[in-house]
Amino acid sequence: MKNKLLLTTAIASVAFAGSTFAETKIGGNLEQTFQTQSEDNSDDNTGRGFGAEHNIKLSASKDLDNGLTAKYGTTLEDGVADTHYLTVGTDTVSVTVGRDTGNNLSSTAIPHISDQAGTIVGSTSATYDNIEVANAHDKEHISLDFKVAGGKLTGRYAPDMSTSRPSDSGATDSGASATEFLYSGSLGVDGLSLRVGQSTQEGKDGAEDGKAKRYDISYNFGQFAVGIGRDESETAAATASQVETETDKAGITFAASDTVSLGLNYLETERSSGGTADANDEEIIMVSVGYNFGGLGLEMTYAETENVGNTASTDAETFQIRTIQKF
Repeated sequence: MKNKLLLTTAIASVAFAGSTFAETKIGGNLEQTFQTQSEDNSDDNTGRGFGAEHNIKLSASKDLDNGLTAKYGTTLEDGVADTHYLTVGTDTVSVTVGRDTGNNLSSTAIPHISDQAGTIVGSTSATYDNIEVANAHDKEHISLDFKVAGGKLTGRYAPDMSTSRPSDSGATDSGASATEFLYSGSLGVDGLSLRVGQSTQEGKDGAEDGKAKRYDISYNFGQFAVGIGRDESETAAATASQVETETDKAGITFAASDTVSLGLNYLETERSSGGTADANDEEIIMVSVGYNFGGLGLEMTYAETENVGNTASTDAETFQIRTIQKF
């Protein structure tokens, strides 16, 4: 009995000590999707089905003795650690070590509802992707952030772009490194949103460096938001086999009411391989509607892709329903 009492007291003491150090916040969301898709001349990319993703987020912060603040957390996506970060700094400048976190080129300033176009049409053979190469933020990295000109300036370095993660047993370098620089913000102008940057992936064994560039600008005025942009990419490969793409984008959204929003997006992608341009541009038209039930979000999106994969007379249609419940 005495031993049980001592054990209980010890556990309570540890719990109390932890709570005085930092308050841990718990949150997350559940995302359910239904998608149906058809693509000409490709049975492998024709089908329908349900999908789900659940995220559990833990986060905390603590003011340090040296005047800096430490923020840290992790996200479990479908039970697997996906995002993690440790950020130390001030409101003006900070350093972060983590993965899949922070200011990055995967996000866009182009107004849209539901998923980005690259996610919606990703199951087809489409050329366009949200970010084709050198996605440094999605790998283990260190980044430096500055708050400037109504936004954030970020520099990031990922030493290894391979799929394997260095573990506590020792780091491995089986992939090329990557760097990323970008600005995201409003330049101090109300309603303006700007995202400009470039990520570069080291070319190994004589290959050219891979590059991803993004230039997005949008403006929100009242119920409307409009935006245009361009994405450019070059794969990390030998010159003779390097694939280059240029995508021009435009989007507009309209908040019809406090609960209903409408969106229209257009994307056109040119592609060349080894310096030879494809004869056909890929075009994506995406129409979306979103409804907020007050705690439950419902989004419906229809996308039509012409010249899928820059191949003539190959078209695809995608329809997706997505619900998001936060907790």
